[in-house]
Amino acid sequence: MLARHERSGTDRSSLRLIPDKGMATVLIADADEGVLSALGLALGDEFELLRASDGEQALRLALIERPDLVVLDVHMPKLDGYRVTTQIRRNSATANTPVILLDSDPERIDVLRGFAAGAVDYVTKPFDPFRLLERIQETLEPSDAV
Repeated sequence: MLARHERSGTDRSSLRLIPDKGMATVLIADADEGVLSALGLALGDEFELLRASDGEQALRLALIERPDLVVLDVHMPKLDGYRVTTQIRRNSATANTPVILLDSDPERIDVLRGFAAGAVDYVTKPFDPFRLLERIQETLEPSDAV
């Protein structure tokens, strides 16, 4: 039986075996454990999840694990979401990885900065985790419309 692991940061001792259903891998990064938990509940049945609680950890996981999509909080310790997005875009191995940014109180300039860094979507907190699931699915499964 094929299997995948759910990872938390780079601590391999916390790996949890989960069945391989051909799931896409999504990296979720937020300093708020409550947000990570809510996202885990909403996304865990649909995707293999990688979790990070700061920007450095998120960038490291993105570059090593090469997830199919990244969800980043803008306001993380060590590296903010804009800088992580920029670094993901600059690396040839992850340059095409879609990034969705989360922000609790964005100004128009913040949203523009997020898109300029390379984000494909910008979501305002608080958000409905299941609506975010829909946005992730839409991003990973582009429509056939011309």
